[in-house]
Amino acid sequence: MNLTGFFFILALIISVFFGVCTIALFICHLVIFHRVSKNFKAVKKDD
Repeated sequence: MNLTGFFFILALIISVFFGVCTIALFICHLVIFHRVSKNFKAVKKDD
């Protein structure tokens, strides 16, 4: 394996890592947003 291949594998690993982190954070954001909006609906006063 030459230097170019090594850096390509390294970049691929970093890209996959950031992709997985982004997806995990997005799922956490959806879960938290859903719970918070559900709580706001429960607290909402009648007009």
